[in-house]
Amino acid sequence: MLRLINTAILILALIDTAHAHFVWLERDGDGPARAYFGEWIDDIREKTGGLLDRFKEPRAFLGTSTDPLPVKRNDNNLEIDARGRGDVRFVDSSVPPREDKEKGGVTKTIYYAKAGRSETAAKLDLELVPTQANGKSFVLLFFNAPLPKAELTIIGPSKWEKPLVTDDQGRITLPTPWAGRYVLEITYFDEKPGGSGEEKFSRTRHISSLSFVQPNGIRWSEKR
Repeated sequence: MLRLINTAILILALIDTAHAHFVWLERDGDGPARAYFGEWIDDIREKTGGLLDRFKEPRAFLGTSTDPLPVKRNDNNLEIDARGRGDVRFVDSSVPPREDKEKGGVTKTIYYAKAGRSETAAKLDLELVPTQANGKSFVLLFFNAPLPKAELTIIGPSKWEKPLVTDDQGRITLPTPWAGRYVLEITYFDEKPGGSGEEKFSRTRHISSLSFVQPNGIRWSEKR
């Protein structure tokens, strides 16, 4: 009986840590984008008045412009007033550093998100960039340098997920068999300490996502 209890506790722990919250963008066409915080695969979207409030200074940009876009706080998302063609990017570095029970010390987390894959140049510190516009081959860049052997996760429209690893040049080709929205999540730890006073931290955790709509492939209809 004790062995069964311990096994159950281990399974619950694995389930609890299987997916970590991240920010992703959803955008259809050339209109507004919405930034969600939670877990896309499990349809978890945190709300204003709750965990969504941790984002105090969200910034968003369209295409190659450096002019920040208006951001409106809704019940379960941050709405970005993006109008026109181009990839939409989101970044928020305002979350205070927190004690890290797993790694020790204090970790600062920065969140990034991008909707679209039309642009082949990186604008975010951690970003998956297509090698050609709207293609399936990407390179993962950290401050514009390729990240080799980096782990990431792709989630398809059917809520199928697959872990992936970049090659020695930081490149990866994505499996996209279904038509519909794909979301990718990458977490990278930079072990360089920084900050000062109450904002001093041991390392930075960069959490980035990419979302895009694949027009061709196996049709998938969600039943809700």
